[in-house]
Amino acid sequence: MAGIVYTFGPFRLEADERRLLRDEALVPLVGKAFDTLVLLVERAGTLQKQRSLLDQLWPDVVVELNSLQYNVSVVRRALGGAPGVEIQTVRGQGYRLVADVRRTEIDGTPTSGARAPEPSLPFEPQRSYFCKAADGVRLGYATLGHGPPLVKAAHWLSHLELDWDSPVWTPWIELLGRGRCLIRYDARGNGMSDWNPQELSFEAFVSDLGAVFDAAGVERAPLLGMSQGAAVAASYAARYPARVSGLVLIGGCARGWRVKAKPALTQRFEALMVLVRQGWGADHAGFRQLFTAAFLPDGPQHCVDWFNELQRLTTTPDNVARLLSTLGDVDVTRELRAVRCPTLVLHSRGDMVVPFKDGIELASGIPGARFVPLDSKNHVLHADERAWGRLGDEIAGFLAEIGDRGG
Repeated sequence: MAGIVYTFGPFRLEADERRLLRDEALVPLVGKAFDTLVLLVERAGTLQKQRSLLDQLWPDVVVELNSLQYNVSVVRRALGGAPGVEIQTVRGQGYRLVADVRRTEIDGTPTSGARAPEPSLPFEPQRSYFCKAADGVRLGYATLGHGPPLVKAAHWLSHLELDWDSPVWTPWIELLGRGRCLIRYDARGNGMSDWNPQELSFEAFVSDLGAVFDAAGVERAPLLGMSQGAAVAASYAARYPARVSGLVLIGGCARGWRVKAKPALTQRFEALMVLVRQGWGADHAGFRQLFTAAFLPDGPQHCVDWFNELQRLTTTPDNVARLLSTLGDVDVTRELRAVRCPTLVLHSRGDMVVPFKDGIELASGIPGARFVPLDSKNHVLHADERAWGRLGDEIAGFLAEIGDRGG
């Protein structure tokens, strides 16, 4: 089997093997970022228009320009300022790779001792769609894998396409999609959903979850909620018990910061909302690092860098401030009593975004809920930490237990 190889500067790009080597050492570059590099290398020296790159990278979906900008920034970091290799930006037009590129064919046999990275996901690419919320807002959702459905409620700032290729969320997607059809979506106001919704409220979030259930053709399924999605999932399960066969809640809370009525907490969030409007969208990640440090205090640097960039690309500063305000008014304490399906609640002991005691309050409000503490400081667990194995085992075991009730 023949394979195409491009060499430029210190790099060797094996397009068919999907690996990039620098001086025979493997450079981690996967997903759409890898595809972006291939397109630039194939046409080195010529200007690649933004629209053409978007159409080739995402042929079946409409994505924002910042998705392309993000991929180019990832490629630039991977190339690491190598001499004789440069990605030029032609403002408002596109990108040009400046390098002396040689193209050869090989027989497909690995030519170095470096091991090619395994495919990031063990199944076919996700399928992306759009549906309408009750008030007409566009919602982007995606399905992945085959088998009984598992619906994941939207959480703080996501992007269906960028998450798919990310070091933070790819392990989660792989875990939750194993042996099932995973259905996930972007909340209104961010990602591939409408960035300019007139209403950004908790009631709208719950209604949107129902719209995704309907659009995906799910009559009854387990429902998973993380962070802000935990309260949304719990509320939906309480209101529509016939549609939810089981609940998995991770890092969630029952009451928002404004409802707790603690002066110091209120002052902190009010100050954050002012600062967000001024600093969130800046190219420099210093401000967003405040949030990332709370979400991933023990995260590896490549995950931290990616999370910083994701926050900038997923929505506008004004939407972030509106979202922070909306989350302050959340209160599902009364609804928790109406949840009747089997429920698993997991929470990191050192969570700096949602305190551990909030997870206990959430679990204790749901009749019969099982509570599992996780030995982690991270609000979003990453695949390299010790608690990841416990998280995966607990979720898999719980879904197996309720298997005869779901679907």
